Amino acid sequence: MVSGLGVRTVSRSDSPARKWSALVVDDDAGLQGLFVTLLGRDGFTVDCASDGRIAYECLKRNSYSVILLDLMMPEVNGFELLHRLERESPSLLPRIIVMTGVSQRVIETLDISRVFGLIRKPFDIDDLVRSARACAEGSTKSATA
Repeated sequence: MVSGLGVRTVSRSDSPARKWSALVVDDDAGLQGLFVTLLGRDGFTVDCASDGRIAYECLKRNSYSVILLDLMMPEVNGFELLHRLERESPSLLPRIIVMTGVSQRVIETLDISRVFGLIRKPFDIDDLVRSARACAEGSTKSATA
């Protein structure tokens, strides 16, 4: 279902019992669909937001086991969302997995030590799902890729 805010919520009554929830913050609709499918198969309910503003509204209304965050998006990008969460909701940072294709130089400007992990695009699908599951289960931080 798609809400007026640009948030897509996916749930299926015929799917296995969902034990975790994920928020996918990415402006690429194809990647959103991929994450919905892959994470859904792994026991997640998935909401999608196309920018940081929409994601912040989702985070105010819902609790998520894991937040998959792209950095490069129109409107409010992932950098801006991270800075806002650092100020207003630092307890959410350990649930964030940053997904990005930005250069190493740009990544070094971020304090990624406070988030669960970083996955470089293009990413390995199995690594992404494994990291999301580990984050949802409360495992220790993943290594940055």
